[in-house]
Amino acid sequence: MKKMEFRVRQVRECLLREGRVYTVRGYDMYSEYVWVDAVGRCFRRQVMEVKCKEDLVKFVRWSGFSCVDEWWRAVEGFCGVRKKWLYYVFLRNKVAG
Repeated sequence: MKKMEFRVRQVRECLLREGRVYTVRGYDMYSEYVWVDAVGRCFRRQVMEVKCKEDLVKFVRWSGFSCVDEWWRAVEGFCGVRKKWLYYVFLRNKVAG
């Protein structure tokens, strides 16, 4: 099982609190089960390639960010000029404790 990291605290907290989160990554990976430290086993589903911040508007509620501009700044900081991919990550088994 591959590992998926959440370095932005509010994104990981959204996953823990809501049981789901949308996240943008600079890699194109298949949908699969992933391990998230301090969370547990989750399923990662690829949603789409992100071309601009407007693509994220309808997903911001479940991103952990307060607005699309804040989210986009983080995306650009992590992904730079690389292609960007939106993933839907949701809990499968929580880690106890």
